[in-house]
Amino acid sequence: MATGASQASKDQRRSDDLPEYLENDFDRQALVPRFLVLAILGAAALLEYGHGHREGHWIVLAIYWLTTIALALSSRFTASWAWLPWVATVTDAGLAVYVIADHLPRDAHDMLLATDAVSLFPAFLLLIQTGLRLRRDLVAAFAGIVLLGWIASFTLLVGPEALPAPRSPSALAARQALAFISFAAAAGFVFYAVRRMRMAWSTILRAQWDQMLLSRFLPEGVATEVVTGDEAAEIAERHACLLLVDIRGFSALTQSRPSQEVISDLMAFRRFVHGAVSRHNGIVDKYLGDGVLAVFLHGTPEQQAAHAFDAACEILRPLDTWKSHAHAPAGVHVIATLHCGSVLAGVFDDGRRAEFTVLGPAMNALPRMERRSKEANLGVVVSKRFLRLLPPSARARIDARPVERRPGDEQLPDILSVRFMHPGAGAHRGTTG
Repeated sequence: MATGASQASKDQRRSDDLPEYLENDFDRQALVPRFLVLAILGAAALLEYGHGHREGHWIVLAIYWLTTIALALSSRFTASWAWLPWVATVTDAGLAVYVIADHLPRDAHDMLLATDAVSLFPAFLLLIQTGLRLRRDLVAAFAGIVLLGWIASFTLLVGPEALPAPRSPSALAARQALAFISFAAAAGFVFYAVRRMRMAWSTILRAQWDQMLLSRFLPEGVATEVVTGDEAAEIAERHACLLLVDIRGFSALTQSRPSQEVISDLMAFRRFVHGAVSRHNGIVDKYLGDGVLAVFLHGTPEQQAAHAFDAACEILRPLDTWKSHAHAPAGVHVIATLHCGSVLAGVFDDGRRAEFTVLGPAMNALPRMERRSKEANLGVVVSKRFLRLLPPSARARIDARPVERRPGDEQLPDILSVRFMHPGAGAHRGTTG
């Protein structure tokens, strides 16, 4: 139990770390938008936008290009995943601040330069790119650096002749304030979008995690219904067809062969039965030692019976092959019991463990039928109620003979011993021995 809890804890940590694992390739994928920024800024440098010298532009762009390449290469190493996003965010924010500062008007004449698009392009594009990491702390850091750098640049670099005269509006102040507010609003929207995306992503991961955990305890398909809240997973009274498959003589087999070989054969048999039941729209309720209990809930009662019958035929067909592979003694063979009726079916969850199962008179009658089958040394038995649900084509494939009732069988439904007559189903006789 402690080992299982430890493994579950490790699995939970891996589930929580999934966003980090998904992020490790981000900087390689970000090469395209960053190179796009470099191309735009390179074109701006050729056109001599901004106040700095052309050499200064190329130096800044070259540093950013080398840093981008270094970040992309560093993303290949696991050890860099913790600090890499922060370095990339600060680098992007530094470039955005440099471009904004370089294109701030220094006097009234510079306000006529059409450089706003170039100056704000890196800030908005890199803001969106940072948001794609789905990390609110990085978005907040990027937006904070850019806004503080913007304020500092405006305070330190704008000339006094560009400032507003007393009681007169300033086009420069209005334009910068509008651009500043626009970027701040965009950062707020990106921050909110990242928060919503992380909530959605966490919900998806949590659902997948719950489904993975439940799949260890619940039958295939039921775990998904529980996670999605499907009504099929709720406890309700339904009609069901039941199939109980058992290995007769398994105890003798365990005494005559090494335990590891017996376990290996048993696991192979379970997998085979599980596959056959699933292929015919059934659910493996539980494993009972060397037995398997399957439930067929989907469709009309007639469809349920047809599915259960076909699954039983598929399971019993390779009987001789399984016995040969297992080197089983002559007394070892597979038996099957089929019944139907109204049951309470669903996921019973007491807060400590969830279990999908069925309860009710039909379920209680199934082990009685199997016990009667063993007493009479029968191979396949079905209830008369189940037989009535089978289509004529299925009834034509079997030879069913009533089983004589004995004292004490008052709570036992009328049962029949069955022999499959269809060539494809083999010739598994209702009486063995």
